[in-house]
Amino acid sequence: METKQRKLRKENMAVIFVLWSLMCAAAMTVVLHLETQKTIVIADMPQGLTAGAVQADCDLRLEQREGGGGDISIPLPENVKAEDIIVENRYMERELWIYIRSDNTEFFEYSYVGVDLPSVLEAKYEIQPDGILLKFTMDRVQEYRSTMGDHVLEVAGGRPEDMYSYIVVIDPVGGGGDSGLCGYEYQEKELALQIAKLVQKNFASEDVKLYLTRNEDADVSAENRRALVNAVGADFYIGIGAAENPADESVYGIQCYYNDEYYRSGFGNVDLADIVTKAVTIASSNRALGLVPAEEDSILREINIPAAQLSAGYLSNGEERDLLRQEAYLEKVAEGVIDAIEEACERLSQ
Repeated sequence: METKQRKLRKENMAVIFVLWSLMCAAAMTVVLHLETQKTIVIADMPQGLTAGAVQADCDLRLEQREGGGGDISIPLPENVKAEDIIVENRYMERELWIYIRSDNTEFFEYSYVGVDLPSVLEAKYEIQPDGILLKFTMDRVQEYRSTMGDHVLEVAGGRPEDMYSYIVVIDPVGGGGDSGLCGYEYQEKELALQIAKLVQKNFASEDVKLYLTRNEDADVSAENRRALVNAVGADFYIGIGAAENPADESVYGIQCYYNDEYYRSGFGNVDLADIVTKAVTIASSNRALGLVPAEEDSILREINIPAAQLSAGYLSNGEERDLLRQEAYLEKVAEGVIDAIEEACERLSQ
């Protein structure tokens, strides 16, 4: 009797083992299926892609679609993963660049890209040494949300003002041939861009969109800076620069320029300049020099929304110039700008 019971237990254990094996195999199949079907969000990257083509300016084969979704549907070569894709919104040029790392460089010779986005003016691609760069030219500034699933990259486009509660343009002065205050070993254009990038990097609100007029050492005309403000429907503008006083090198501190030619009820130029000055002064533990009316040729006089330009310090003052070369100090300045943006948005909501 004992032998029969032992034999029965062994048979039961064998049946249980088989059932568990089948269940595990089925679960693995489901997991693998879901893995291939799941949707992955592709984050936009700061501008960094460059055109370095082996073969450039090839026309993409477009298939017009009508569904009202405002999407671009891009088929992907086999074995392309989310980490092989970089999406870059080059909003100053009204362009969308998408880089796909793949050795199948002939893929878009015979593959169609579905387009249900009326703002697409032109679509080309170039073959690069280790992948393919798609370049879409738009008729306006747009924001994009990109998802990947089932070997297709779906890019949804929309107007910035429809996607964010508040929009802020950050304008680091100078760039390219315009060095700003350049009589020093540390140029104003370098300082301004470094602070602007730190603001962009450390800003965390999903309800507020920041646009930088430049992300690199490039020439940007005053006209293009103003055009960005209008194109994105900005709520306010903050310029970033420095100051100098060669006649008195002892002068140091934080100040803000503003347009004093018109008054806006509720929240205007003076209010924004005051908020920026106080927030940066507190964050950097520096001293405030107050508010200064903008010069006649200042871009501030051409912008019809609340606008202010921060002077982060005096390059003519040796001690402050040394401070402005320290990233830890610039982090504090950027923190002050972020605090000012948050307070300004709160004021606008009242």
